[in-house]
Amino acid sequence: MDWKIARVLPSARNHIELNLSIFVVDDDPGALNSLRFLLESEGYTVVTFRNGRDLLAIFPEADPSCVVIDYKMPNMNGLEVFLRLRQLEIDVPVILVTGHPDPLIRRKAREAGVELIEKPLSQDVLLAAIKATRATSPSAKNQEIGSST
Repeated sequence: MDWKIARVLPSARNHIELNLSIFVVDDDPGALNSLRFLLESEGYTVVTFRNGRDLLAIFPEADPSCVVIDYKMPNMNGLEVFLRLRQLEIDVPVILVTGHPDPLIRRKAREAGVELIEKPLSQDVLLAAIKATRATSPSAKNQEIGSST
């Protein structure tokens, strides 16, 4: 699998940001395509994965700006993927999305320290969450225009 990220020109609305990459993990091809379209239209480079194992396989070499992970997936749910990233000492910002926001999932996400967003996803809520995770991420500061990497 070639996961190298190509540089893309940002959309007019995001002319301040260059080459910010979002990794999206979801077993639903329709959801992956929808998120890819949304995020690319906002100027992000998007790399998609059908499961957590494929995502985990590219670390520690990968350096995304943020990872958006669906909670309900076969073999390894989104929270398990997040916890595995942390066990590997990968400190990438993560947003967990779920269409089944029961109290147990909410509690586990809160205890793990991962942001949880409910499906159906609101475009504005997701984009604001991505922007917020980047603002608090040390690696995001290195990806702003004018900064040296």
